[in-house]
Amino acid sequence: MGPLAVHRTAVSILYGHFLLRDVWCDAGDDGESYRDWQDQVAGASTYQITVRAPSDPLRVSLELRVWGGEPEPDRGSWDGCRQLQLHCPTGELLVEQITAGAAAEITLPQGAGVYGVRVHRSGHDDAQAFLVDLWWQTPLPPDDDDEDFYSEFP
Repeated sequence: MGPLAVHRTAVSILYGHFLLRDVWCDAGDDGESYRDWQDQVAGASTYQITVRAPSDPLRVSLELRVWGGEPEPDRGSWDGCRQLQLHCPTGELLVEQITAGAAAEITLPQGAGVYGVRVHRSGHDDAQAFLVDLWWQTPLPPDDDDEDFYSEFP
């Protein structure tokens, strides 16, 4: 069975990275995801994944696939891969370019929850590509429920 959704976009790399995050959780993560990447493809905090690109400024190719369950690891030739977890209280994901706004806003078919995320990177310098696989894992913990977010807005 294939993915529930596939999104392809070009992403501008500034300051060596771009972000995947819940659309309302933009208060930052105090550098936690940035510190977590430590020579990895990506690093994570609760609501944000920082995806590292070895050079900038440049535009990279991003393919983001959303699955109904954990997919088999991609058998393509990748230079790096890391599996992480992301809390998404709104069920909406943002691919954010640092200082350049959103490259994509994605409504996740399964809605709010805790998602498994596998980030793959290939290429070097001006010919980089990223593949991100996401799949719903569990409901949000009670203290992380989306009702808290939606109740703040009329």
